[in-house]
Amino acid sequence: MIKLAWLNLHRNPHRALLTISSVFIAAFFSIIFGSVKNGILNSSADSILKFSGGHIEIRSINYSQTRSIDDIMQIDSATLNSISKLPYIKSVSPTLQSYFLVSPSSTNSAKAVAVVGIDPDSEKDRIGTVLGMIEGEWFSKYDTGLIMGENMKEQLGIEVGDTLAVMGLGYHGTSAVGLVPVQGVARIPVSTIDKSRVFMTLSATQELFQADDCYSDIYIMSERLDKVDLIKSQIQSIFPADKYEIRDWKSTMEEYLFYFRFTDSVGLVILIFLYVLVGSNILGTVILMTKERRFEFSVLVSIGMSRNKLSKCLFYELIIVALLGVVMAALISLPIVYYFTNHPLPLYGEAVETLKKFSIYSGIYTSLEFKTYLEPFLIVLCISLAVIAYPVAVIQSLKVDEGLNKREGDEDNL
Repeated sequence: MIKLAWLNLHRNPHRALLTISSVFIAAFFSIIFGSVKNGILNSSADSILKFSGGHIEIRSINYSQTRSIDDIMQIDSATLNSISKLPYIKSVSPTLQSYFLVSPSSTNSAKAVAVVGIDPDSEKDRIGTVLGMIEGEWFSKYDTGLIMGENMKEQLGIEVGDTLAVMGLGYHGTSAVGLVPVQGVARIPVSTIDKSRVFMTLSATQELFQADDCYSDIYIMSERLDKVDLIKSQIQSIFPADKYEIRDWKSTMEEYLFYFRFTDSVGLVILIFLYVLVGSNILGTVILMTKERRFEFSVLVSIGMSRNKLSKCLFYELIIVALLGVVMAALISLPIVYYFTNHPLPLYGEAVETLKKFSIYSGIYTSLEFKTYLEPFLIVLCISLAVIAYPVAVIQSLKVDEGLNKREGDEDNL
């Protein structure tokens, strides 16, 4: 039957190409649109998380409640290395965050700020890609200076190279006092962080607060957003739940979830509309094909071919057509999706400034995920299977004498 179905497609290649084109167009645009939708959501979440945290955050339960430096975690390097070796992890970024008073040497005023100690190497793919250096240089591993935002620079009235006197409470009652040079000024896209936070290297922060091998938070970036739950379950097996709090990005980004849900809902509505058009297009093509072949079906039934075998043959024809269309769409869309995954389409104008305020990449990304291809494949295949019900119903109810007399089909198809 499969061989007969394949031969039937060759008998009228124009009709076969028309049906294949309908399926191809449906699957191609479904893949492209789904890829763009997932790419925008993933890149938006990724860019926000790079500055506000990570896909997964680890902190002690006590610190989560008190935010006291005395309740931070003390973790050895072997444990950190074991986390970084887990599959699908892109980076592990330990940080030490606390508070101190800063005072420029030229004035008697002081300002309370949050200081975040970061590892320059691991933060290149997180905070380093979001911050834009305006003056000075990005950290090397053992630098002792600090980097601040433009707003804080203006508030304190200082320049790169000036020295700040800092004073705070260190680990377990020690004093965190010292003179820290201003190493650089960065363009920080989030205004609240720009006004209230400075950055130092992790080693310098640990030395200042006398908190060796201590961290307030550990941020983990995943290679893929759909693998976060798997990574979280693996980390939970390393850190006991009675001592550590492990949160994923959904619980740390409540204010952004509405945006993601809304965008995903809009994309789903557009996809449904697209699939309705796809189904209508394929159904129209199949109805036209069925009317053209009604005379052919009547002749085959009249010479003894059972209606079930004829329906089965037609079923295989449409399955072959659907598979050819979907496979062609996947092969042609793959290089397009791959290119724009690595080379996003940039945006210009006011849209860029609006996105920067929320620390979101100003570009249109695509997503090269397996589900981007699997979902359109299954949906278009299901639509094709549903459409097959029409010609099968026509064959089962076909009146042979009327089909032969009226000759609604084209006899040249025989």
